[in-house]
Amino acid sequence: MPRDTDVTVLIVEGNSEQAEKYAGWLEGHSVRIAGDSECALDALDALDGVDVVLLDGELTDPPAEELLGRLRARNLDCQVGLLSGGRVGNDVFRLDIDEYVPRPIDRGELRETVARLADRGAVSSAVDTYLSLVARRRGMERRRDDAKLADDERYRELTGEIAARRRQIDTLLAAIDDPDAGQGDGGSEAEIVSRTTAVDSPDLNAGEPLYRTRSREFYALWFLAALTYGVGDVVSTLYATLAGPGFVEANPVVDGLLSAGGIPGFLLLKLLVLLVLISVSVQGARRRERFSYYWPPVVATGVGLLLTGWNVRLAIGV
Repeated sequence: MPRDTDVTVLIVEGNSEQAEKYAGWLEGHSVRIAGDSECALDALDALDGVDVVLLDGELTDPPAEELLGRLRARNLDCQVGLLSGGRVGNDVFRLDIDEYVPRPIDRGELRETVARLADRGAVSSAVDTYLSLVARRRGMERRRDDAKLADDERYRELTGEIAARRRQIDTLLAAIDDPDAGQGDGGSEAEIVSRTTAVDSPDLNAGEPLYRTRSREFYALWFLAALTYGVGDVVSTLYATLAGPGFVEANPVVDGLLSAGGIPGFLLLKLLVLLVLISVSVQGARRRERFSYYWPPVVATGVGLLLTGWNVRLAIGV
């Protein structure tokens, strides 16, 4: 079970001997006993958070149904299990209880009931927190554009916490569905959050395009590519061509463009090549394929440096 210990249980039981027996069965938990409704409400006020309430369905003064109503009216974040040994009709399922527990019940069944109710409470708490975090993220997304959000550390942390909470909920639900799966390696809710955050922390924005999660890197790579392949090669080629009357362009494609289309044709070629490479890199970033994301700017930068250096050498020689 994900929460086999560190659970605070309040037993509301009219039979003191029965209550003591239940408390003995729940060793490892923090257990309090109340013999009637008023004592139960006082205990709830005194305790710092109650996870599970085990309510005696045979209480008569006042009835268990009335105590349940007063308990729910306080909006307490706890799970309620109704213990009843009498014959009950369908009306019991109309009560605002989280689980009906028929008696007699043995030690193993009682501990399993408490663990199950604690798990349910943990899921409810995690879902509430998850929905609150999602609402906060949507608020940030309405107020700011994608470019600013990509550089916002608070937004990245919030996205990472949402992913961790979602994984926590999945873990808790899996443990409830298969109780034996969590035995021995569960821990408290805080430990589950810690483990899931550690799993998700290497990439807090899993699924986001790389040009958003690594926006500075993306712009830096393409700035270098534009500076070398775009500006460097264009300027050096035009300088060598215009400064040296006998200069012959070694690249037949570039030479043909300069001859047929002049400088505009040459610039158009450079622009088209850059756009194609940028498109490949962006598509790789969206699919989170690092090879397709990195090779276009790296190749463009390398080719740009090579061509710029070659043109400068020719221009100096001319």
